[in-house]
Amino acid sequence: MLSFDLVNFIFMIINVLILFFLAKKFLFGRVDDIIKKREEEIDNTYVAADRVTDEALRSKKEYEAKLEATEKEMARLLDETSQKAKAESDAIIKKAEAEAADILKSATEEAGRLKSAAEVARDKEVERVVFDVAARLAGQNMSDQSNSELYDQFLSNVSRNE
Repeated sequence: MLSFDLVNFIFMIINVLILFFLAKKFLFGRVDDIIKKREEEIDNTYVAADRVTDEALRSKKEYEAKLEATEKEMARLLDETSQKAKAESDAIIKKAEAEAADILKSATEEAGRLKSAAEVARDKEVERVVFDVAARLAGQNMSDQSNSELYDQFLSNVSRNE
């Protein structure tokens, strides 16, 4: 049967207390230290994560600012290039118009010279025909029919030369 012995009971309580203090000193103290170290590591990780997040946000803002500046610069360069191209285009058009005017002036002068030369040639041809008719008239008898034939011949020569 079970008997209750006070001395055994007190030794059991003392043994339990000794075990509890030994466990607390050697086991729970180390576990508490490990838990504290883990908590410090987690806190440090959160601090590092916050620092990296802040740095990433700052880098993002810098990137966006640089991107905006680049877009403004690109728009400015595009506008400047467009203005230069328009100015060059206008200069080319003005030069082409001046060259066209010179060509037209030269062509008009040449056409005038050719027209004058053609008029002189026509006048010489008419003069030759008139002299030819006059020479024939001087060498022939003057009859109405021969005059009519000479007049028709003169008109056909003149119309062919024009």
